[in-house]
Amino acid sequence: MEENSKAGFNFSSTNLILYLYSKRKPLILIASFAAIVSVIISLTIAPRYRSTVIMFPASGISISQVLVSTTSDNQRSGILSFGEEEEAEQLLQILHSEEIKLKLIKKFNLFEHYDIKENVKYKYTLLNARMKKNISFRKTEYMSVNISVLDEDPQIAADMANEIAALLDSTMNRMQKKRAEKAFQIVSNEYMLLQAEIREIEDSLTSLGKLGIYDVEAQSVGLNETWLSALSKGNTSLANKLEKQIEVLGKYGGNYIFLKKFLEDESRRLSLLKDKYTRAKVDTEQNLPHTFIVDRAEKAEKKAYPKKSLIVLISVFSALLFGIFGLIFIDTLKAQI
Repeated sequence: MEENSKAGFNFSSTNLILYLYSKRKPLILIASFAAIVSVIISLTIAPRYRSTVIMFPASGISISQVLVSTTSDNQRSGILSFGEEEEAEQLLQILHSEEIKLKLIKKFNLFEHYDIKENVKYKYTLLNARMKKNISFRKTEYMSVNISVLDEDPQIAADMANEIAALLDSTMNRMQKKRAEKAFQIVSNEYMLLQAEIREIEDSLTSLGKLGIYDVEAQSVGLNETWLSALSKGNTSLANKLEKQIEVLGKYGGNYIFLKKFLEDESRRLSLLKDKYTRAKVDTEQNLPHTFIVDRAEKAEKKAYPKKSLIVLISVFSALLFGIFGLIFIDTLKAQI
C-alpha cells in the first residue's frame, strides 16, 4: 500500500476499499459531525405544510349554445364534459395573472404573513420570490391542474389553495362576462330596432286595412268580377262604388304586397335575432364554474418540509465524499514531499 501511495494513490477497487477501511476513524468522525450538524440545522428550519387542490378544466363550450339555443347541434352533455389541453393551459395562464396574485396578497395580508416590512426596498420583488417559492401550479399528464401551497401554518396553506381555486373561477367569469355584456348590448340594440321596424310595418298595413286593402290578389279578382256583373245588370251605382274600390286597390295594392313580403322577411330575421338575444342574455347572467374540483385542499397533518432524514443523508454523504477527497489529497501531498 505504501508503493501505491508513492505512485500517487492509483488504487484498484480492492485497494480503495482497504484505504477507506484504514481511514475509517476520521471518516466516522466526519460522518458523525455532519449528522449532528445537519440535525441541528434541520431543527432550526421552520416546518412547512403542503395543501393541494386538484381540478379539471370544464369544456370551453358556450353555456347558452348548449342550454338555450334552438339552432345548436351540440349535445346537451357538452356542459358536463372535461376540457382538453387548451383549456388546461388557459387555467394555468390565468392562475399566474396579476389579478389573482393581488387579491391573494390583500386577503391574506401576505406582506405581514411573510414578515416583509413595508419600508423595505424592493418589497414586491421579495414578496414575489416568496410566493413563487411557496405557491406552484402544475398541469398533470391527465390534463388536470394542481394548485399547491406550502406554509408554516397548515390551515393557511389549505385556505390559500382553496381561495386560489375560487379566484380562478371568479376571474374567468369576470373576463367572460365583460365580453358577453358588450356582445349583449350590440344584439339588444339590433333586436329592439328590428322590433320597432316591424311595428311600423304592421301600423302601415293596419292603415291600408282601414282603406279596405287586406288581400290584394283575392280582392282584385273579387272586385273585378263583381264590377263586371254590376255593369252587365245595369247597376250603375254599385259599379261606380266598386270602381272607386278598384282604384284604391290599384293605388295602394303594390305597397301592401311589398309591406307584407317585407314583414314576413323581417319576422324571420327577428326570430333568428331573438335566439341570439336570448343566448347573449344568458351569457351575461350565467355564473357557472369553469372547473371540476376533484380534491379540495385540506389542513395537512404532517409537514412536507424539511425532510430531516433526507437532509441528514445528503449532508453525511457530501461530508464523506469531501472527506475522502481531502484525505487522498493530504496523503498524496505527503507522498510528494
